[in-house]
Amino acid sequence: MRNNRFTVDIWAHACFDPATLMVGSLAATAVGSGISAMGTIAGGNAAAQAGQMQQAAANNQAAQLEENATQAFASGQRQALDDQEKTRLAISTARATAAGSGVNAGVGSPVSDVGALAKRGSYNAALDMFNGASAATGLRNQAAGVRYSGEAAAIGGQEQQQASLLSAAGTIAGGAGSMLKSYGGYAYPQSFRWY
Repeated sequence: MRNNRFTVDIWAHACFDPATLMVGSLAATAVGSGISAMGTIAGGNAAAQAGQMQQAAANNQAAQLEENATQAFASGQRQALDDQEKTRLAISTARATAAGSGVNAGVGSPVSDVGALAKRGSYNAALDMFNGASAATGLRNQAAGVRYSGEAAAIGGQEQQQASLLSAAGTIAGGAGSMLKSYGGYAYPQSFRWY
């Protein structure tokens, strides 16, 4: 067979002595452990980033809820002002009707009618303010809950990241133990008996 100078026969140059095989085995174990640890760390980093993204989304949602709370309160105020205006108009109409009929609006049943209108108008205005304030409080409480869930997601991501670092350290330690076992088996074949 003619040798071409560009052809290499790998089996002709391979070294199968125990020391070379041991070094190759140790290197493969180290590389495998390192790759596994890097994958574990990358998973933990991804979990931490996902937790931070969930927290950012929750904070954004909470800010929107708080803005809605301000609008709900303002809507209640606007409705209360509208009810007060309707009450003033109703009282004015009652007085004008009484006066137009020749009745003294300051005594008798016109006074009690106007008083009832005033009471009902005040009640409706107060109820509108309460409804607006209650809606605002509910939205602020909801915002606080959303913000809390975002914080919990961020903490969970950080915990997963820390757990992945510990797991990666365990993988590296296990790889080192495997390497030492292999090295010990090659270096001291009689003293290591694994039964």
